[in-house]
Amino acid sequence: MTDSAMQRLARQTMARSLALREGESVLIDVVGRAEALTEAMIEAACEAGARPYLNVMPVRHLKSLIGGCTEEQFLQWAEMDRERLRTMNAYVGIRADDNIYEMTDVPEDRYDRYVRAYLQPKQMAMARLGRWVLLRSPTVGMAQLAGMSLDACTGLYYRACGLNYERFAELAQPLCERLGRTDRVRIVAPGTDLSFSIRGMGHMVCDGRFNLPDGELFTAPRIDSAEGIITFNVPASYMGIVYENVSLRFQRGRVTDASCSVAERTERLQAVLKLDEGASRIGEFGIGLNPHIDRPMNNVLFDEKMRGSLHLALGQAYPMADNGNESSVHWDLVLSQTKASGGGALFFDDELIREDGLFLPPDLQPLDTWRGE
Repeated sequence: MTDSAMQRLARQTMARSLALREGESVLIDVVGRAEALTEAMIEAACEAGARPYLNVMPVRHLKSLIGGCTEEQFLQWAEMDRERLRTMNAYVGIRADDNIYEMTDVPEDRYDRYVRAYLQPKQMAMARLGRWVLLRSPTVGMAQLAGMSLDACTGLYYRACGLNYERFAELAQPLCERLGRTDRVRIVAPGTDLSFSIRGMGHMVCDGRFNLPDGELFTAPRIDSAEGIITFNVPASYMGIVYENVSLRFQRGRVTDASCSVAERTERLQAVLKLDEGASRIGEFGIGLNPHIDRPMNNVLFDEKMRGSLHLALGQAYPMADNGNESSVHWDLVLSQTKASGGGALFFDDELIREDGLFLPPDLQPLDTWRGE
C-alpha cells in the first residue's frame, strides 16, 4: 500500500461519494484506530474547500460506555449526535476493528440497548443527510480474519474500494433490467433451495456512494413470498457473535426454523430472530459483483460485494427497495456460489442466470471478465 492509494481513496470519497462542495461541512466519525486514513480524509476535504469536523472513539472506550451507560444516557448521547449531524452536509464513518470478537463479553441486553437507544437513532439521522459513506480501515485483525498478510489485505482493500464505479454502473445495467422484469427468483446450492418474488420491487446499483468497497446490486423479496431453505457458507457476525453455516427455513416469508454449526449459538440465532416482528423476514436480496473480492474475508462489508456471491438481509428493508419490512435488525448473510465454495445456481423466472458464480446470458458475461478498470 502506498500513500497515493490512500489519498486517491480519500479524494474519491470526498469528490464522488459525497460530492462535497466548497464551504460545506463534513463530519468524519471514527471508531477505532485509523490515524493515517483519517488524516487523508481531512486533507481531501480541505482540498475540496470543505470544512471537516472530527469525532474519534477508541473501541475500548466504546465498550466501556456500552457496558456502563443507562438507557437515558444513550438517548441523550443520541440526541447530542443528531443535533451535531443537523449542522453537517455530509458524513464519513470509518471503522477500524483490531478484534471482531471484542464485544462478545458485553451482556446481550446492554448491547441491544446501545443499538436501540443510540446507534439506530444516529444512523437514521445520518441517512437523512442524503450524503454519507461508510468504510472499514484495514487492520491486522481484518487481515487475520481474511487469512492474509497485512500488506496483501491492505492492497486488496484499496483495489476493491477504487473501482471505476461509472463503468461498473454501465456493466450492471443489463442485470438491472432483468431484475426489473423478473417475478420469481430461485436460489439453489448445497443445503439450499429457496424461491421468492421480487415483482414490482425497486432495485439499486451500489456504485460507491454509500459504502466502500462497493459493487453490488440489490432489491428485496415481496414480504410474504419466501419459501424453502437456504444455508449460508460464509461466516456472519451479529452483536459480536460469529455464526457459521447458518441455515434458515422459510414459509410465507417468515423464518420457521433456524440453526448454525454450534448448538449454543443456534439458541442465540433464534433469539435474534425474535427481537421484533420483522427480524425473521427478509429485507434485502443482493448480488455481489466486485471483481477484486473473490474469496470470503469474514467481513460483511467485503463479503456481500464478493463476485459470485449473493446475500439476504434479515430485518429492515432499505427505502430504495422497500418491501414494507420494519425491524431493529438488518443482518446480511452471504452465500458464495463459486465452484470453489460448492457451486450453485441462480434462476430468474426459471431462466438459469448464473451457475457456479458465473453469468450465462451474453449480456451479463462482461460482469465476470471485467477487472475493475
